[in-house]
Amino acid sequence: MDLNTVIQTIDLTKQYDDFPAVDHLNFQVQKGEIFGFLGPNGSGKTTTIRILIGLSKPTEGRARILGYDVLSNIIEAKKYIGVVPDTSNLYDDLSARENLLFMAKLYGVPHDRRESKANELLKTFGLYERRNDRFSTFSRGMKRA
Repeated sequence: MDLNTVIQTIDLTKQYDDFPAVDHLNFQVQKGEIFGFLGPNGSGKTTTIRILIGLSKPTEGRARILGYDVLSNIIEAKKYIGVVPDTSNLYDDLSARENLLFMAKLYGVPHDRRESKANELLKTFGLYERRNDRFSTFSRGMKRA
């Protein structure tokens, strides 16, 4: 892979029992390229994205983000990934602050930096005053902030 390859999949496969959700998928996205990932419902788009961002492991094959293997070096790869899903992956029963602290832990943010980073983000996105409110009470726009 050269330095201009941002995303690469090599025979990426995800099997659920007898069902192939992703079947030997191969593609590359080059630096500066606009890439559309389209297909009908059930074609493996979400499964592929989940593998690329480290939420699911492939059954076989490889995936790389800027050369970082998503299986062996997901922490480094995640530094370059930004995903805005249609629906939130945060927990309605937790507060905005609690969700950020939980995600910081998942992403390997050092314990001594989590609180300050959470406060910084809450202030940046205008949610600091609502930091202790349950996520379920936020408007859709606030949830996407």
